[in-house]
Amino acid sequence: MASATHTDQGLKSSLERFETCLLTPVMAGELVSWVDETQSAWTEVVAEVRQHVGELHPRQYNQIAKEDPELLPRTEKLQAEDALIEDDAEEFDRLLHRFAEHAPKFEPDEEKIATHMKSLIDDGIEFITRVRKQEAAVQTWFVEAFTRDRGVAD
Repeated sequence: MASATHTDQGLKSSLERFETCLLTPVMAGELVSWVDETQSAWTEVVAEVRQHVGELHPRQYNQIAKEDPELLPRTEKLQAEDALIEDDAEEFDRLLHRFAEHAPKFEPDEEKIATHMKSLIDDGIEFITRVRKQEAAVQTWFVEAFTRDRGVAD
């Protein structure tokens, strides 16, 4: 499972970079640079998230099911959350690209776009939180499948 640890670290570092971009205040005249850096960080995050949701999580869910079939309802909930995360990623991607298209028009007066920027940042932070929460849940149930006390064995 060394590769899972590597991908976990990749996801964590890309989420941190993206979060840092979102939370970094935009200096006057730096809106386009901020958008470019944020888009670059987003590209890394979305690739990592898709790898987890599309490749790593399904393998973990299969292992959970093999080890402890009673946890199937939990894995179904985790799979549903993965689907919602994918939907959120697509929506945020659209928002970020739309924001990036309009940002150069507002470069001299960033205050005109401040409300939209705040909404974009809030959505990005919410996405990061959702992904982190999902990763914690997947890992918790994965470990639980292997360590859960199933009562007295005969």
